[in-house]
Amino acid sequence: MRPKLLLACTLAAATLLLTGCLVPERFTARVQVQPDAAYSYRFDGTAVNAIAIMKLRKQGVLSEKDHQGLVAEAEQLGRDPDVKKAVYKGNARYLLEMEGKREPGQSLKLLDMLTVQTDADGVMTIAAKLLTDKELNELEQLGITVNGTLLVSLPQNAEVIAQNASTTPAPGQPSYRWKIGPPGALPEIKIRIKR
Repeated sequence: MRPKLLLACTLAAATLLLTGCLVPERFTARVQVQPDAAYSYRFDGTAVNAIAIMKLRKQGVLSEKDHQGLVAEAEQLGRDPDVKKAVYKGNARYLLEMEGKREPGQSLKLLDMLTVQTDADGVMTIAAKLLTDKELNELEQLGITVNGTLLVSLPQNAEVIAQNASTTPAPGQPSYRWKIGPPGALPEIKIRIKR
């Protein structure tokens, strides 16, 4: 591996390590807000172990011990009650299905990509992490392409304060929709539930 590429991969992996080992790759994330401000979420897709992919890029192959560790990590993930499926698929990648419910005001941080937070004024913010050009390039050098979709469904008593969805609700498309991956605006919606 060329020294510049190795340095770039090391820096990218170091950046990813600060935010967590699993990087969502190809996925659909859904948040459905209820009339009382409780919400459910679902994540379906693949995620990459950043440490393992860096090792794979550096060495060209993962050892049997590495693969066993990644299988064990999938089993550990599967113990979380919100994780419905965690399967190691090889090449440092996992197939994940996650879903859960949260009470009004309860926060969520999902794979360091999706957050749901409610402030003291009752404003709920649902957002996906904005990937900068630099982060996208670093991920690309590791062979990771983030390509996701965020869908948010709201009840009729939700007041939308601000949103920047690429698609808004319409007949046949009842959700706000964002593409996650290409650089651009921070995917975000701010709402307040009218009581």
